[in-house]
Amino acid sequence: MSKNKILVLVALAIVVIVAVVLGVKYVNSEMIATEMTTTEAETLLNETFDRMAEKNSIMKVVADKNYITVNEIEYGIEKDIILECSVDTLDVYSAISSEYDRFLGTDPKKGNSTMFKSRLDFKIEFQDDVLGLVESANEIKADMVVSVYDTDSGLIVYAENSVIDTVFGGVIKISEEVTNKTTYVDVNGQEQVILSSNVNKGLVQCFELNYDSEKPITAGALAKFLIRLKDDFVRNFIEYDRWKTIFTGLWVTIKLTFFSLLIGIALGFLIAFIRCTYLKLQKHTWYLNILNGICQLYLSVTRGTPVVVQIMIIYFVIFMPLGVDKFLAAVICFGLNSGAYVAEIVRGGIMSVDNGQTEAGRSLGFSYMQTMWSIVFPQAFKNVLPALANEFVVLLKETSIAFYIGLGDLMYAGNAIRAATYSPFMPLVAVAIIYLVMVLILSKLVSLLERRLRNSER
Repeated sequence: MSKNKILVLVALAIVVIVAVVLGVKYVNSEMIATEMTTTEAETLLNETFDRMAEKNSIMKVVADKNYITVNEIEYGIEKDIILECSVDTLDVYSAISSEYDRFLGTDPKKGNSTMFKSRLDFKIEFQDDVLGLVESANEIKADMVVSVYDTDSGLIVYAENSVIDTVFGGVIKISEEVTNKTTYVDVNGQEQVILSSNVNKGLVQCFELNYDSEKPITAGALAKFLIRLKDDFVRNFIEYDRWKTIFTGLWVTIKLTFFSLLIGIALGFLIAFIRCTYLKLQKHTWYLNILNGICQLYLSVTRGTPVVVQIMIIYFVIFMPLGVDKFLAAVICFGLNSGAYVAEIVRGGIMSVDNGQTEAGRSLGFSYMQTMWSIVFPQAFKNVLPALANEFVVLLKETSIAFYIGLGDLMYAGNAIRAATYSPFMPLVAVAIIYLVMVLILSKLVSLLERRLRNSER
């Protein structure tokens, strides 16, 4: 290597190193939040928590009584400001938790709590009582750590549930306990159980706050997109093990395609054999005429109507009144539909084989069936294999409409996740990718089979 080339490479390496260092330095500088004083931090925190309670008269009492003091300020590496604080507030939890039984209906003085038809009824009945307990609650002091993020929209306080619970004297803990608490009421001298009743929900509503518990995003546009994509993925597949729903649906789709394929191949070859026999023979018996007529009618109806209409008629009109399982109905429908297309593909392949092959087989003493099985079918199969592979791919994709009859296939699983998370993008993209992977695998297997058949010819 010449001296000039070495110098050029060294210069390029230096430029790359400098660019990387400057880039890292720029990114690090971009991720440092704007500096703020203790007074500014205290003002921001107190105003933020006051806004959370401004629409709730009970919680507004707590907000008016509490005050946050910032003791120390640190700066993080995600444009965040870490505030170590102490808060003077009211001990709402101790004041309310001791009165759970009375509010939730076990106090005979309040009578039967089933009288409350809605959460609003409860608030009307008990709001003043709850307000009085909150106003008389003891004052307490607690320490906490609050994060403030420097975003494009300004400084935003990250209001985690633990922070909310500390600032407002344990209202999150009250809500969690009341929501999960079983209510017993006295009805005609007998205890009755009420789970998640309007009484529970009404008491929880007395402590509702207006805040966003999601962590603010401080990164750039690309990073924001990737973060949202990651959060979307976690919400759709990781939370509550929703990925298991996808794999359960995938297994149903694979089984449905496999059994439908078996029916389609068997039925398609049988019909192709009948049609070709009818076309090749000059003299037809009466039963061959009937079989050919039935085959033509079947092909015309199946290929002339949409498969979604077929599956709905087969299940809702024919099989559901008989109590037949959805999976079996879907297998029969897709098997019948695929059989019609396989029949025409195979028929075309058989008819493409020269008649001399049939005559040669018959001259060797083979029967018509032996000639078709040993001489014609092998040649026809090689000719129609690409078309058959395409039909198998189409069948795999067509099974996605099985969710119309409520079958829990892959498409049904994707829609179930979409309905639970209200996320139209991630579940449908995941379903599309899985179908694409299965189609690619099937296509690869078919190409290997084609190569094997070409090698056998040599």
